[in-house]
Amino acid sequence: MLSLIGLFFAFLSGLFLLVGLIPFLGWINWITSVPASILGLAFSHAGVTRGRLKAIGVLGEVISVAVLALAVFRLALGHGIL
Repeated sequence: MLSLIGLFFAFLSGLFLLVGLIPFLGWINWITSVPASILGLAFSHAGVTRGRLKAIGVLGEVISVAVLALAVFRLALGHGIL
């Protein structure tokens, strides 16, 4: 169950990242993408270590790490505000 929650947060943070890629809306990544991807990573990791749905948990971890890396890269390009 935790794996599914983590996958949900991973996809949600991916949607927020798409909005944050629009010029002058990069600051949205601080509020939405980064925290949601950290939550997705935490829930997915907890689901992998405890649950039966390990493949879904690993997929949630991969998506969360990718979204987190892209969001941080986007924030670095805009100096954290653009």
